[in-house]
Amino acid sequence: MSSTVDVHLFGSLQKCSEESYVPPIQLDLKKPTPLPEVLEDIRIPPALVQLIMVNHRAVRNNAVIHPGDRVALFPKEYMVFVDWRDYRF
Repeated sequence: MSSTVDVHLFGSLQKCSEESYVPPIQLDLKKPTPLPEVLEDIRIPPALVQLIMVNHRAVRNNAVIHPGDRVALFPKEYMVFVDWRDYRF
């Protein structure tokens, strides 16, 4: 199993990256890691994130990211569908 996590940034979150953003950001995780720690590692302020999807599914802000996951981060300016209301960050 791969220990790489691909993190895709959308909209204004792309400007938070330290260098020119070329999707995706790749993190090397050795063990399951809480989502807030992943955001801290890539220097994305949680206040800027509206929706997080892991492996194409919306997750709550207390989700755990596993090695090999695909993470997508959507900023506040993105529309959130009604059925995702409970998953807003």
